[in-house]
Amino acid sequence: MPAERIHPENLPGCNRVVVAFSGGPDSVCLLHQLIVSTIEREVVCVHVDHGLDTGSRERAKRAVDIAASLGVECEIVRVTVGAGRGPEAAARDARYIALENQIGPEDVLVTAHHADDQSETVLLRLLRGAGPDGLAGIPAVRRFGRGWLARPLIEWPRSDIEGWLQRHRLDCLRDPANDWPGFDRNYLRHEVLPALRERWPGVDAALRRSARLCRGAADFVADRVALDLAQAGTTGDPLDLDRLADDSTYYRAAVIRAWCIRNAVQPPPGQRLDEFLEQVSTAENDRCPELRWNAHILRHWANRLWLEPEQGPPADWCLQWDGRQPLSLPDGLGRLELVGPADSPLELEVCAGRKGQSLKPAGDAHHRPCKRLLANIGVPPWQRDQWPRVWLDGQLVALGTRWRTAEFEHLLRRRNQCLHWTPGSRRIVTAGLESGA
Repeated sequence: MPAERIHPENLPGCNRVVVAFSGGPDSVCLLHQLIVSTIEREVVCVHVDHGLDTGSRERAKRAVDIAASLGVECEIVRVTVGAGRGPEAAARDARYIALENQIGPEDVLVTAHHADDQSETVLLRLLRGAGPDGLAGIPAVRRFGRGWLARPLIEWPRSDIEGWLQRHRLDCLRDPANDWPGFDRNYLRHEVLPALRERWPGVDAALRRSARLCRGAADFVADRVALDLAQAGTTGDPLDLDRLADDSTYYRAAVIRAWCIRNAVQPPPGQRLDEFLEQVSTAENDRCPELRWNAHILRHWANRLWLEPEQGPPADWCLQWDGRQPLSLPDGLGRLELVGPADSPLELEVCAGRKGQSLKPAGDAHHRPCKRLLANIGVPPWQRDQWPRVWLDGQLVALGTRWRTAEFEHLLRRRNQCLHWTPGSRRIVTAGLESGA
């Protein structure tokens, strides 16, 4: 038996203790230990019914009865398990979303993960090609929603949990899903790990040691990444790869994952991110590698990265505008406004860019291709058509507010007005946006 039982005073938070309660051996052991520890905080149980088989409702009722026999109320939360990431991952996602909704400020969710779960997790992630962060395994404590998540039994082997149940004559239920051979974790649990333990009796201790070492390495990299991102500018801005502390593929991937999380975006799959970074390392200067996933797109250009929603503004839009009221541009591109005294209406059109357009800026003797003007100030290729073009009497008279024809400038001065563009939620490179008067 491990020397240390659960010490409630070591649990994070200061409000309720919410037990993720399946009614199985592990969660029953966890709940019983909390009770016998004379914990002073309120203890409640939550049972998540995934509805994956016909017996799930009956097991949920049984879990409520088991918790009640120990003097604790248990709430049943039923979820719908989606598709797309496999049944194990989808069920886990649905479960944690449901549990997070149960956590109030400074509550702690306790789950019954134990040492054998740690071994299975490290081995599974190794087989899937995880890096140090993944191979660090299951953390004992972390922030979770508005509160905390703790695993008080993470150092307990499964055999000691079974021993606790036998000594205290505790009832529990058995979930048949834990024996389904089609699940990768079950295959490791029932086939692979027993063989490894027979050949290498110290395999569990070795896996846990590797997890601790990987956690140290991952924490070191995370601290370095945090320093880089702190200097990277405002959330939503492009990420300048030249400013990173290391240009290795591994370090860049770690920065991108943290950067995505900082922008409230689920990071891309590891293998696809590695492939994207390989494209970045070999791309010619005029190329623009892309990675699309989960309705987002990651683009590389001029050694910077842009993270944007995959659904951009409509490719071909055109709006009529009389100039008397601000004009809202489509899909987060902001608004245009003629600032100054209201005057007689104008017959303007404001449109997206099209191929082959050119403008003769005031003070320039020649027409200049719009895309070349924008490229020269660092606007990436996919944003160049998003800069609004202002047309008057069939002539292109303004590109954004940075370039205007001499005739249009003269018209604005005569009306004592200036053209102003306020960018919206979509991050558009404006390179020192200025009003045109």
